[in-house]
Amino acid sequence: MALVRRTNVLGPNSNRVVAAASVTPADAPAIGRAHVPTQQGPSTRSASAEATGTAPGSDAPAEEVGIAIASAGPVEPTPGGEAAAVPPQPASVLSLVSAFILVAAGGAGSWALWHFNVNAQAIHLPDATTFFAVLFAFATAVERILEPFARFLPGKHARGELEAAVANLANKYHDATLDDLIQVAHAKSMMEKGRASRGLVSWGIATAVATVASSAGGLYLLHSIAGENWNGIPVWVDAIVTGIVVGSGTKPLHDVISKVQKNKEKSEDTP
Repeated sequence: MALVRRTNVLGPNSNRVVAAASVTPADAPAIGRAHVPTQQGPSTRSASAEATGTAPGSDAPAEEVGIAIASAGPVEPTPGGEAAAVPPQPASVLSLVSAFILVAAGGAGSWALWHFNVNAQAIHLPDATTFFAVLFAFATAVERILEPFARFLPGKHARGELEAAVANLANKYHDATLDDLIQVAHAKSMMEKGRASRGLVSWGIATAVATVASSAGGLYLLHSIAGENWNGIPVWVDAIVTGIVVGSGTKPLHDVISKVQKNKEKSEDTP
């Protein structure tokens, strides 16, 4: 659910009023009185004399300038607590179909390498720990290969539309309506949809690339775990399994790498 609150967009002080004055009806009941004391100085002294009816040259003391009366007027709601929510939207059907087409293309490439006897022999590492370390490095390499092409994936315009909606709401400030807040929630929902679509397509590309690379390099997950004499499935099928594992691992790996880079940039920018 794409939930947006005005205070989340404009800040916690979006409903703060610096100064306000209103004219209440003459017959409004008074709810309090406050005496305004006289201050020293010729200007205030003359004002006190005018307010109390004492002549400027008189020796009569002027203890107060006037009386401030607070009266109950019409209560108007203060903006700032509105919220808008838009139902979440799943990834597009086109991105889902494209992801599986890419996986099928990677499987076809692995089968072609196996059919024409171009694929490499299976690599057998000494233990599972070493193999998963190699698998992690493999996933890192695939992630780095796909990173320059991230700008061409779906959902690249969704963040810009969200920022434009937020800027429109901020520019209107107290004049913003609930429709403006709904537009921000809708833009946020579309950004989440674009992110899901981008994740599917990037998973399909990473799986296809990892499948072909696994078959060409001889890195097979099941054959390495089972041992040298295991031939339960063809190696081209094992390459697909390895590609799916590597392709699925690029998303959390990308999050870890991005977080490390951001922390490094933040530490370098800190004086």
